Amino acid sequence: MIIKRNIESELLRWKNAENRKPVILRGARQVGKTFVVNQFAANFENFIDVNLERPRERELFENFNTGQELVERILLYKGLSVNINNALLFIDEIQHSAEAIRGLRYLHEDVNELNVIAAGSLLEVFSKREGFSFPVGRVKNLYLYPVNFLEYLKAKNPPLAEKFTMMDFVKDTTNHDLLLRHFNEYAFVGGMPEALTIYLKTGSYSMLKEIYDAIFMGYLEDVEKYSNLAKAKYLIHTIDRAPLYAGLRITYEKFGESSYRSREIKEAFDVLERALIVYRARPSTSTQIPIIEKMRKAPKLFFLDVGLTNYRIGFKEFFNSKTSLDTVYQGKISEQVVAQEIISQTDIYPSLNFWIREQGAAEIDFIYPFKGFVIPIEVKSGKAGKLRSLNLFMEKGNHPYAVRIYSGKSRIDQVKLTSGKRFYLFSMPYYLLPRLDEAISQFISQSS
Repeated sequence: MIIKRNIESELLRWKNAENRKPVILRGARQVGKTFVVNQFAANFENFIDVNLERPRERELFENFNTGQELVERILLYKGLSVNINNALLFIDEIQHSAEAIRGLRYLHEDVNELNVIAAGSLLEVFSKREGFSFPVGRVKNLYLYPVNFLEYLKAKNPPLAEKFTMMDFVKDTTNHDLLLRHFNEYAFVGGMPEALTIYLKTGSYSMLKEIYDAIFMGYLEDVEKYSNLAKAKYLIHTIDRAPLYAGLRITYEKFGESSYRSREIKEAFDVLERALIVYRARPSTSTQIPIIEKMRKAPKLFFLDVGLTNYRIGFKEFFNSKTSLDTVYQGKISEQVVAQEIISQTDIYPSLNFWIREQGAAEIDFIYPFKGFVIPIEVKSGKAGKLRSLNLFMEKGNHPYAVRIYSGKSRIDQVKLTSGKRFYLFSMPYYLLPRLDEAISQFISQSS
């Protein structure tokens, strides 16, 4: 079963653009980078792939003088004679060669008619060890994340996915129960492509444990391989413990019940965040654009994938269709999957924020910039009048629009604050997350 990825549309735009630069496809191990490029290769007459895990293919990038020389060397090695104007060169596992990363500059400058995509994992860990930077201004970065819910739904139930994309996100609740059941399933299995493919074929969660374990072990082995021993232990500890703190605010000092100091753990988080294995949502007191982050306040932690998070926490049973995602693991899994869905919709480096009150303990799960507004997003059940932090935000805000994500049906309520000010609350089911911008746009339009 093939899971079609949204990033393929972005790659097609890149292919058809003038003055295109080589693409570095960034993403954590096992999110499907190689698969996506192999699928995308169908758009070209010729596909030239090199894998720099292989020593001989790595040697191709040593001691070349021009981009033309490099391309000729690769074609001779492959035994190919091709028209490079309609060819795709794919350099996989590029983290194995600093020379190959530097070579992207020469491919851009000397052989611009050739389409070039490079992919690799833990590129930041590798670049720190080797002490070099990427060719700024001469490459285009694209980001690939785990499969999101809509990509999953298109593979699992294409007719339902088609109806979903055409629905009125605010008023249409016809397929609510069915969509929610699919979302609960997705929120348990997660978005790692290999695990999802096996699950879609077999319907068995027990068969996925070896896959999840292999992914975790791959991350740990990569860290050991690409970082020095002194720093590897902090990275390994952080990868291992981070899923247990998904949805929680963290401090670096003694993180994960360790004896490690703040400086070392913060550096580990910095590296793993750039490598797209963990995400930190930064707190802000802003209710208007720009969102100014409070860098000295504790961030909230999210892991790469909800399925990996569930596996690491040790969930043994599936959320059945009657279980509310709002309450699973004290609501932390719901926050994790919301963060993951928000991140999956961007092709730039991801950014997450949440709101805190200047003084006091009030907190809103996410704040989301949308068309000049800062939209507060709460992830919870409960009556609209009891969302106290949301009410505090809306007292300060410069617009009347707020969002609550939960397991219930779409609805819009008008809420009156104690000051007499009124705002509109869009209660939005989880399954609308992959169409968040469209859903908010419809909400604002129908509330005006």
